[in-house]
Amino acid sequence: MPTYDEELLDAARRLIARRAGQRGRLPVARVRRSISTSYYALFHFILDEVGQRVVGTHNDLRVRRRIISRTVAHADVKSALDKVRGTMVDPSVAAFLGSPTAANDAVATPRFVRDLARAFLDAQAKRHDADYDMNKKLGEADARLLHSRVRDVVRLWRASQTAAEREASTHSVS
Repeated sequence: MPTYDEELLDAARRLIARRAGQRGRLPVARVRRSISTSYYALFHFILDEVGQRVVGTHNDLRVRRRIISRTVAHADVKSALDKVRGTMVDPSVAAFLGSPTAANDAVATPRFVRDLARAFLDAQAKRHDADYDMNKKLGEADARLLHSRVRDVVRLWRASQTAAEREASTHSVS
């Protein structure tokens, strides 16, 4: 059974899908809704990851995961991911992400974390344009690119979730 973020991503794809032989520009509303829906797919993916890490993954904890996810605001996610979008994590979170014995060392941001952070920040800006700035020209290519980027970053994140890979990609740099 697909997860909610997968369902949203599929809906975003369908909004910009063309029927055989269809020509011309897609309706603006479909393009903008696809961009917004791609963003929400990524946002809900992140909420699900937060819930699993904070509450746990067991099926009987689903209600609790959903409750905790309602406490996370869009701005909170943006603020947190802004700290890990660079090659090195922000010093305010370095001790959390680095080795417990190397609290004062610089900590490299794992590639899959950096990619997720950058994709989220970009998707959030595009969603804001799509939902609120009718003067911003957004086309089918913008929607397709964002959909592809969200799909790829979620796939990369899920592929990078083994303990060994997380440990190997999070290391201190003196």
